Amino acid sequence: MLNESAPIELSIIVPILNERQQLPEFLGNLGCQQALDYELLICDGGSHDGTIEWLQQHRTELDFTLLAGPAGRARQMNQGIAAARGCWLMLLHVDSRFADAYAIRRGLDELIECNSVSVAGHFSLRFRRTQAGAERAFYFYEWKARLGRAETIHGDQGFLLPRALCNKVGPFDQSLPAMEDSDFAERLREQGQWRLLSAEISTSARRFEVEGLWQRQLLGALMMCFRSLNWQDFFATAPAVYRQQAAADRLRLSPFFQLIKQLLRETPCRERWKLWYRSGWYINGQLWQLFLALDARRCYRRGIPPGQGRSVCLQTAEPLLDWLLGNPGGRLTATMALRLCFALLERRLNWRQE
Repeated sequence: MLNESAPIELSIIVPILNERQQLPEFLGNLGCQQALDYELLICDGGSHDGTIEWLQQHRTELDFTLLAGPAGRARQMNQGIAAARGCWLMLLHVDSRFADAYAIRRGLDELIECNSVSVAGHFSLRFRRTQAGAERAFYFYEWKARLGRAETIHGDQGFLLPRALCNKVGPFDQSLPAMEDSDFAERLREQGQWRLLSAEISTSARRFEVEGLWQRQLLGALMMCFRSLNWQDFFATAPAVYRQQAAADRLRLSPFFQLIKQLLRETPCRERWKLWYRSGWYINGQLWQLFLALDARRCYRRGIPPGQGRSVCLQTAEPLLDWLLGNPGGRLTATMALRLCFALLERRLNWRQE
């Protein structure tokens, strides 16, 4: 793996918390990567499921640096970045896998060929699943992850970037209990650019399967919106109702909706309306996904791999959406529609006792 007599080309940083079951397969898969000199930094956030004991037992056969600290993925990422010695950094999740033994090498070479310290890479995403059903939904997610558009790049795609660019973007936001990877990706977009790498990375669909597909997606959409608005009050309170992945169970959305209602009641009227209006503006910017979903449905039926089909509906509808909704009237309409949808969803969740 790492040749200590040679300069370190790459530092791979992996935050973990209670991932005893994932680590053997993850380390075995990572150890199969070829033509690559790297150091591996495992950043533990206080595991209590035997993770640390297992790592210590296998320290002689595995080459890694273990860093311990308080829980919080952003904090763990920053800890790993500070300790990293490589001129290239790779930020990776413990449930990520590569089928190609040269995936990271190829990705690194593609970025080196760019000859720019302002370009970062993310891999083409695939989901590993243990349950059948919802194939079209996962096909849509995999296509969206390949687009590189704003707020479509997340940590499960793997971040590969020059150390200099990481320093320029700045640390992960430790005030965010979730979506810290999305926040980093969007701040990087302001300082440089993202490139889709040719190799594929697969990630576990376990959170979708355990918590529920539409529940996880709705919660993710809420968090993305609030991150975009920089609504810190939500994220300061959200940890009370956000569970760690190892403790995931069927997701109940009603506590989140109750939290949002409570925070809005405590917000002055003028600021409250600003939040609604800015949220409507945000929703306007995400409506393109409805038309991508139509394209994904058509291409899935034809057996076209995700991201390789033509986005006819999206290309046709997006200019029209900009013309209709890219104005104060359109934003106000979206704001009122959002308030109505929020009320209807809350009523449905209370009725179903979600």
